Amino acid sequence: QNVAARLWNVLNEGKPFTPVFVLGTLVLLGLPHLTDGGYWVRQGIAVVALLPLFAVFYRYAFPLRLRAGLWVLLAVFLAAFRFVDPVAIGLVLALYLGFTVVLWGSIYYHLRIGTPWTNGFRFWRLVLENPDPTSGNFLEQVPKLLILVLLSGFLVEHSGPLSFAAVEGFTLGAGLLAVLTHQWWFTWAPPDPLTPTHLRNENVPVSRRVILIVIDGCRPDRLAEARTPFLDSLAAQGLVCGDMRTVYPARTVTAFTSMLTGAPPSVHGMRSNFVPSLGVKCKSIFDALKDHGMHGRLVGIAHLVDSFGDRTVETVTAVTPNEEIDDALVSRAKAVLKNEDPELLVLQTLSVDQTGHARGSYYPEYLERIEATDHLIEDFLAWCREEGYLEGATVIVTSDHGQGKGIGGHGHLTEPEKRVPFIAWGEGIPQGLQLEGSRSLLDVAPTLAYYLGVSPPEQSVGQVLFTPKGVPERGDSLAIVIPAYNEAEALPDVLARIPRQQLGDVTVIVVDDGSTDATAVVAEREGADLVVRHSSNLGLGAALRTGLETARGLDARAAVYLDADLEYDPAEIPALLAPIETGEADYVLGSRFLGTRHGHRLFRSLGNRVFTLVLSVLTGRRISDGQTGFRAFSASALNVAEIVHDYNYAQVLTLNLLHKGMRLAEVPITYRSRTSGRSFINANYLWRVPFGMAREVLGNQP
Repeated sequence: QNVAARLWNVLNEGKPFTPVFVLGTLVLLGLPHLTDGGYWVRQGIAVVALLPLFAVFYRYAFPLRLRAGLWVLLAVFLAAFRFVDPVAIGLVLALYLGFTVVLWGSIYYHLRIGTPWTNGFRFWRLVLENPDPTSGNFLEQVPKLLILVLLSGFLVEHSGPLSFAAVEGFTLGAGLLAVLTHQWWFTWAPPDPLTPTHLRNENVPVSRRVILIVIDGCRPDRLAEARTPFLDSLAAQGLVCGDMRTVYPARTVTAFTSMLTGAPPSVHGMRSNFVPSLGVKCKSIFDALKDHGMHGRLVGIAHLVDSFGDRTVETVTAVTPNEEIDDALVSRAKAVLKNEDPELLVLQTLSVDQTGHARGSYYPEYLERIEATDHLIEDFLAWCREEGYLEGATVIVTSDHGQGKGIGGHGHLTEPEKRVPFIAWGEGIPQGLQLEGSRSLLDVAPTLAYYLGVSPPEQSVGQVLFTPKGVPERGDSLAIVIPAYNEAEALPDVLARIPRQQLGDVTVIVVDDGSTDATAVVAEREGADLVVRHSSNLGLGAALRTGLETARGLDARAAVYLDADLEYDPAEIPALLAPIETGEADYVLGSRFLGTRHGHRLFRSLGNRVFTLVLSVLTGRRISDGQTGFRAFSASALNVAEIVHDYNYAQVLTLNLLHKGMRLAEVPITYRSRTSGRSFINANYLWRVPFGMAREVLGNQP
């Protein structure tokens, strides 16, 4: 069963499907030339020449509106190469629609979950509008398939060096298009938080047991439309979150893994349902329970074994009529409770998700399955109460992702996909509490750990959603981060000019980056609240990274970064913070070129303008000062601000935050060139800048 599920995912997930489909199509197109050795040599050379384009299409998914770029590429190919092969085009379309509509939509779903043989008559319309990362995404897959197959045919017929040069030039253009469009417009995925779990509750469990029920693929808006009296009663007697968000990509394996580790996909490694490398790459709530002598189990289908292993996951076969699959899962969950009595039971129900995939989430059948699931959960919890398993127990009901249009599409986070229902009820749950603001499925694992009295998983960056006393309070301090290297002379004036009374609760953090003078001593003497020392000089980027990490540890409401050399005036911090405090921006640059400059050296000014111009092109927006050493971060930006280079941070940090959807503002500031000390900018810094920017941009992908 596990092997069959993994093989199906090779064809079901879009990334592996594309090369498999193209190679199979090329073999079929070559059958009339079966005995022509020269043809197969040319075909083999063509495939090798296309490997870079295969790599571009594998790495970049062109989600949602970015799919238009693929159709532009197809049009450019047809116009530039003037090569059309009607047989190849017809075969690609016939095979694709045959696979998606006939094999998948009609035969597969009939044999697996019992849909009618005529399901294909609805399924073809769903495929045409489907937006997810699967092979059923017509608007993404078809242009990719046609481009690759037609380019291969072109190289077989025109095998000269100019033809190969033209193809590689086209590939270079496609790669550039992919990089820029993803950097400019792929900004809706939730960024990975960097703040470790703050709140812990070890060895003092709130609950005897936690039962987590995950209604796979359940949209909260459709749940609200359905008649669900039991879930409504749980919500009325317990706690709800009206804006619980899933992770990106919104795939079952990915979301379950984030939910049960508290870690984003970039950390746990499960980026889709297609998992070439088995096993989660970090600790999960199951590991945390084991470390405390406790036990947790997950009851679901075979996909989830890829993350957590068959010792944790109890499976039932997914080849079961849709009306029976959830009963089978509940029966297995009852057996696990009876035989193992785990402190944590995670139960996946599947029929809602399968109905959305097979019949569409906008149709009445989807509501009917939600209503049936409401009765199922009511019966299961009634059994748990009769058997004593609800004594001292906390129950949480949620989902892994929603579903969009098409074949219940989920992955790229259209509006109906990104939110999931969330209800908590039972032991230690404040009655009638409504969680305000957006929350994340990453928060589930640390909340489970808190209620069971164990440490959160090691790499959890989720935060405890609630305690028996209510919602944990956030910090209210403003963090001012000042990286310093041999700045003992300038620091007293810098610290003295911070307008503490105007700013309220302030924590000044000085990071001494391995200074050889008395920087740290002066910082402590002159009133810095925290002084963090590096044993050696690591670079400005490393010092700022340490400062931001310290600010995150304080759970600061916002943060300001300020160079320690008196080139920027701390008295202007309120003006820098203003766009954040009014809700207009998440990330603010203090611009010297919008304000007043005194003594800005020509060489540095020109270099700044050049790098800022490149930054503006890469971000797709006009920026006036990309090098400034005076910046402010909202709590949201602080939580995701990532600095990966020890020496260069300026442009890369802006690229990183804008790609993560943070709103940027610039405010005019006053700048005075330093009159003493030594700048960190040198030839070594200058050559690192373009490499750092390239690394940041190339690392962005859906």
